[in-house]
Amino acid sequence: MYASKFFSILTIAAAMTACSDDNTVFNEPSQIRAYETDAQIMAQFVDVDNATGKFVINPDKKITASDYVLNRNREELLAVSAVNRDIFMREMESVNGLLSSIKQSGVATAILYSTYSSDYLIKINGDNKIEINKAFTQSRSGANFVQLLFDGTQLEPRYFYAPESMTMTVSANSLSKFYLFQLSFGISYESDAGTVIVAGVQSPCHASFYRINTEEGNQSMSLKGKNLVGDGTLSVTISE
Repeated sequence: MYASKFFSILTIAAAMTACSDDNTVFNEPSQIRAYETDAQIMAQFVDVDNATGKFVINPDKKITASDYVLNRNREELLAVSAVNRDIFMREMESVNGLLSSIKQSGVATAILYSTYSSDYLIKINGDNKIEINKAFTQSRSGANFVQLLFDGTQLEPRYFYAPESMTMTVSANSLSKFYLFQLSFGISYESDAGTVIVAGVQSPCHASFYRINTEEGNQSMSLKGKNLVGDGTLSVTISE
């Protein structure tokens, strides 16, 4: 049942430990800037390590076209206050601890990541009844089967009639620097058909698109979700 999957994820969350192997060197500025200023700079350099499934700081990431010549954004990164850097890194590693536990446990079908400039998908468990892949365009028809807004409240599942293949659009509006949501899908009478984790770093709002495939079409499906980390909402739309 849904409750069992949510309990598994929350149990992992309670038992997680945080660690950091980031070796990026930061210079201490003479005057400490506001945390929000430094955190926004660091958020732009967040990437995903495909091998570990963790968020990392990539100091070589090019933020704008001018970085290939002047690299002024990297200079801004190196000027981040050590105090603010440590706060940001602790928040990131807290989420990384949970992501690592989820990945190792295999309780999720896939983890969907969103950074300042890119989206990533790491598949975990192939034994579920649904398959999810990255899509590069939104639904062409615009016909929605279900549209939900998830926050910290666990809502009852919403049921909809689904074909074999459909588009899922996700868009996060986070007040925290990092966020993590759990989405649980059901098919017909099987409530635990697949669990999808949506994780990301606070960034300008943009939508991500995925294709969901099931073993059979024209059947009843259900969707429910909950915010596990951070303050904010996640909009999820399932369409043709």
